[in-house]
Amino acid sequence: MQEILGEEDADTVRMMGGFGGGIGGSGSVCGAIIGGVAALSSRYGKGKLEEKEDGKLFPLCAELYRRFATEIECSHFCRDITGTDFTKPEEVKAYIGSPEKLARCIRLVGKTTELVRDILIREAAKSSAPGA
Repeated sequence: MQEILGEEDADTVRMMGGFGGGIGGSGSVCGAIIGGVAALSSRYGKGKLEEKEDGKLFPLCAELYRRFATEIECSHFCRDITGTDFTKPEEVKAYIGSPEKLARCIRLVGKTTELVRDILIREAAKSSAPGA
C-alpha cells in the first residue's frame, strides 16, 4: 500500500501489525479492510486535530467496505473468512499450517490493495480533470 501512496514508513507498518487476525486475533474486521481505510485516510484524512478531513474520506471508506463484501469476500470478518478462532492456539496452528488458508488471505490482501489503488487513481483523475 505504501508503494501506491508513494511513501515508505516503518512506523506505519508497525502501527498496522496488531490488525492481523481481525484485530489482535479477535476475528473481527479483516485487517486488509483496515489497511485500506488507513491508506485512504492517509490521503484524505486530517493531519492535525484542528484540520478537517476531506469530504471524500467517509464515502470512499464506505465504498471500500461495501465493495470488499461484493467483489472480494462475502464477509468482512476474519473469523468467517479464515474459519479460524484465533483465541484457540490449536486453530491458529492449523491456520498457519494451511497453505490454502494463508494463500486465501494473501490473495484478498492483494485484491484489497488493487481496489484501494483503483479508488485512489480514479479520485486523482477526477481532481486533475479540467474544471475540477
